Amino acid sequence: MKKQLLAMSLAVASTSVTAAIDITDNFSISGFGSTSWARSDNETPLLVNRNIRDEDCFDCDTTFGVQLDYFYEAFKASVQIVKRPQDHWSEPQLEWAYLGYSIGDFEVRAGRLRLPVFLASEYYYVGHAYTTARPNEEVYNSILGVTAYNGASIIWNYSLTDELQLSLTPFVGFKDNNEVDFNPNLTLEFETKNMWGLNAQLIGDNFRVNFAFLDSNFDQTNKIRNLDVEVAPGFFMTIPYLEQPLKDQNIKLYSLGAEYDFDALKLMAEGQKNDLSSSWYASAAYRISQFTPYLVYGETYSEGSDNNPYEGKTGDSWTLGLRYDLLYNVSLNAEWQRFNAVNGQSGPFIQSPEQDTDANMYTIMVNFVF
Repeated sequence: MKKQLLAMSLAVASTSVTAAIDITDNFSISGFGSTSWARSDNETPLLVNRNIRDEDCFDCDTTFGVQLDYFYEAFKASVQIVKRPQDHWSEPQLEWAYLGYSIGDFEVRAGRLRLPVFLASEYYYVGHAYTTARPNEEVYNSILGVTAYNGASIIWNYSLTDELQLSLTPFVGFKDNNEVDFNPNLTLEFETKNMWGLNAQLIGDNFRVNFAFLDSNFDQTNKIRNLDVEVAPGFFMTIPYLEQPLKDQNIKLYSLGAEYDFDALKLMAEGQKNDLSSSWYASAAYRISQFTPYLVYGETYSEGSDNNPYEGKTGDSWTLGLRYDLLYNVSLNAEWQRFNAVNGQSGPFIQSPEQDTDANMYTIMVNFVF
């Protein structure tokens, strides 16, 4: 049973490997991708790094990744390159590139690694691994799409009983840079100085519980474009470009999530809390042959800060969708989502909407792995 639980946890960590192509006994290549048609009925764009608005978009979700894995006895090397939704095809990102070595129940990894903070973190860009078309907006956008770090981790898998396994992963990170185009007028640049954290998973035959803690020290630079400044009462001047450095920043994030399978019914809930925001979602999905209808509800709250002293609810969303497994490695999603920004905040929008504070978004998604 211990080997079965370990195999299940590894499958969760890298779903694309289930369709891997074996080049040799020790070397394999696998890949994954997603593309969609998406449209909102609000002119203010939705979702950081996707920017979906009231026009047809055929590349807002486009993702393609290739993963190379090499195994030799206790040694492992893995590389994953991903064209993320926010990337141009000519500028894919190195999502991970690490060396690993197993010693009994322990595995040591070093290099560029996936940030292990949420239930779906290890397969974040593998759309075929989700029931929904995208990871939940409220929780997974709370770290603005930052999904990898430079550093090291130790994975300890311990069998508590024949049917229950504990997996602990302490990790440390070192100097790294990430840039997020938050909206057309604001780019956020993060220079990580150091970070550390812990991921803990409890894995059973039909459930998984995930807890994570992250503590990161970084410098932040706000790159602001076309800033209107009032130079005299009623008179404004537009500053084309301005950089606002924020030194010695710190963020602490806690997350807790669980998923449980009752035969055809799958329930999932997850939440996170950090210095700036807190959020949660809950979902239910029911598999009927090749079809899986699902329902998701989520909320976001502001914790208040020097830049935004507001505290309270900022937004919520409803998701109703249907997944169809066309083949074992190809799936389709048809999805309707209702987003709301409340209390004058931006909520799921990339900036505060000027008029309508809610939006309906429609998606048809195709996902595959190989």
